[in-house]
Amino acid sequence: MERETVPGTEAADDTAAIPEWRAYAREFPHWYVWRGVAGHYYARVPRSSPPRVVRALNPEDLREEIARAEMSPVTVPARSHFRDYCA
Repeated sequence: MERETVPGTEAADDTAAIPEWRAYAREFPHWYVWRGVAGHYYARVPRSSPPRVVRALNPEDLREEIARAEMSPVTVPARSHFRDYCA
């Protein structure tokens, strides 16, 4: 994996190592982007729950996937009904 990480730095600083992504890095500063071994581009939001991860074949498509992920609501699991039946 072509990932250059330095402990204690911001996600935007880490993604600056990918020259193809620099044009979009300011648009999505809280997304961490890296290029996988097979050449796919991946992005995630660090420390998000549930995890938000997207992938694409090129930086332009990755930008669209990130924009789509930010527009879609984050699904939250339904509340457990087990509590309703316990004494």
